[in-house]
Amino acid sequence: MPHSPDKIRNLAVVGAGAAGKTSLVDLFLFKAGATTRAGKVDDGSSLSDYTQEEKDVRHSLNTTLLSCEHQGCKLNLLDTPGYPDFVGEAQVALAAVDAVLIVVDASGNINAATRRLYQSAQAGGLPRFLLINKLDSDQAKPDETLQAAQEMLGSECISVFQPDGVGASFTAVNSLLDPSADEAARGALIESLVETDEEAMEKYLEEGEADASTVTSLYRNGVASGQVVPVLCCSVEKDAGVQEVLDHLVEFSPPAAIGRRGARKGAEDGDEIGVDVGHGETVAQVFKTVTDPYVGKLSFLRVWSGEVKGDTPLHLARTGKTEKLANLLRVQGKDTEGIPSISAGDLAAVAKVENLETSDTLYGASEVHLKPVESPAPMAALAMDPATRADEQKLANALRKLAAEDLTFRVLRDPTTKELVVSGITNLHLDTMIKRLKERFGVGVVTRTPRVALKETINATAEGHHRHKKQTGGAGQFGEVYLKVSANARGEGFEFSDDTVGGSIPKNFMPAVEKGVRESLEEGVFAGYPVVDVKVSIYDGKHHPVDSNETSFRTAGKRAFKDAFLKAKPSLLEPIVEIEIEVPVTSMGDITGDLNTRRGRINGMDTIGALQIIRANIPLREIQGYSTDLRSMTAGEGSYTYTLADYDIVPAGVAKDIRALYEKQREEASA
Repeated sequence: MPHSPDKIRNLAVVGAGAAGKTSLVDLFLFKAGATTRAGKVDDGSSLSDYTQEEKDVRHSLNTTLLSCEHQGCKLNLLDTPGYPDFVGEAQVALAAVDAVLIVVDASGNINAATRRLYQSAQAGGLPRFLLINKLDSDQAKPDETLQAAQEMLGSECISVFQPDGVGASFTAVNSLLDPSADEAARGALIESLVETDEEAMEKYLEEGEADASTVTSLYRNGVASGQVVPVLCCSVEKDAGVQEVLDHLVEFSPPAAIGRRGARKGAEDGDEIGVDVGHGETVAQVFKTVTDPYVGKLSFLRVWSGEVKGDTPLHLARTGKTEKLANLLRVQGKDTEGIPSISAGDLAAVAKVENLETSDTLYGASEVHLKPVESPAPMAALAMDPATRADEQKLANALRKLAAEDLTFRVLRDPTTKELVVSGITNLHLDTMIKRLKERFGVGVVTRTPRVALKETINATAEGHHRHKKQTGGAGQFGEVYLKVSANARGEGFEFSDDTVGGSIPKNFMPAVEKGVRESLEEGVFAGYPVVDVKVSIYDGKHHPVDSNETSFRTAGKRAFKDAFLKAKPSLLEPIVEIEIEVPVTSMGDITGDLNTRRGRINGMDTIGALQIIRANIPLREIQGYSTDLRSMTAGEGSYTYTLADYDIVPAGVAKDIRALYEKQREEASA
């Protein structure tokens, strides 16, 4: 049955790997009556981790949509992978929900991956709940975990559940919203809540107390605004506190009726789209794409406004064309069921609409463009070739389907190196995608470390000359060019000038000279990389009234430039990136020492709780494969991001080796 938006709760379940997210979701479904038994990851019966690939590795690799009915509401749950290699799945899930449940274990630590997910949810304006799981563990430290959360995530993290016992003695949880709860703990919660509202604070200071309805109202508003991040607790393994967590989430997660995201065409970016099922115009967005072996292409939708009906065509904002969504589906893990419509605020899927892509906006009457679904930038890359001729025929289509499913898996043909390059979050992420190429599409590939797209430039002024003369019996070829090259300011690009006098090179041939020079810029001279930031002045030349033509002067210009370039102290430029690394404080020495060996220059450091944040500039070529090395140095606890900062000169010794390899390849190609 369709639900009104105020009776829908959309929740992304995120957090570090092995925190217990999937087992928690399976238990939620069982307790709400959506299943007859609680699925388990270890025995392969989980409704969420249903692919054979996930059963083999025993952890989530994909985001799964599941739902249940509880307390008169529909609860849509997006269970996301926890390992950093697949963090893109969790990031994408944030685009479709109205709140986030962040699951951590009770070890006393908050890792870097959890902190990044928290920050992403916060930046997206999403209400957040923090759940401390595994209170039955002998190593459980709920107080230390709460303190770590407040230090690393923010003081808005406020304890709302009080555990009854810890470790083997843990049996239940008590809500501090209950007036009968522990007085001191409840008092601390109330003081935190009244700080979120000036009027309530004044009243509390005057009267020294707050009634139950005021506390509940302040709490609900604080959660919705993000001023309060409730800290809950439970043990999934022991099934203690899970029912209370489920009840609490359904009661206090904001309903789907609270609209967000999106802008109408011509409107200010960020204008909200209301979700009024009765009167609102239809607006929906594709937040995930999956290729199902039985159903075909599945496009997962969040309906932000109005209603999506199977018999009513909608406009696709990206193309301007209309699409009929005939095969609407309710999704429960791997199972699907046909439905006639999707109501405002709900999550569902549509099958076999080939033109739909992730991030696409669908609308009814008024044109609307929702903000694109965001995903983290890839950090690892591999160059790829098909293993056989048969693989070559299937590779492009297979890669296109994988990239459609995972926004962090990107495919491009590098214009500089001409290599087919795939990129992803980590090397393990790429290994998984290559495995899927073989198992799902029957495509084998050979991979290698991609060439870094370097650039060539010069550091001095020099002159070059070339006379092109060719006689073949009929009309010959003749063109002679004298030119000068000099370094341009970094980033200023290429400048060309005609400084000839007396008609030594006729004006109608000068474009051909420039074309020849530009060909050398694109091909490279020193090591086969594009040339940047040079000035070229043509100052003399000769022509023949019969034999001179455009081809002659293009060739002369090209070779004269190469002659001058090699005399002008050529050098290679390599991309330098700004890298930010988050690691446990205990790993700092290993990381800084390793950065020094990679020619990194450390710019600054910060300590946040048990995490060390290290910022540095480092050549891109030095961090190829870095995710694997970082994992090894930090026992899997480190993470990093980087952005292109600048280009800098490659050290002479390294440049010499690159030049030698280039010359060797040229000799082999001409042999």
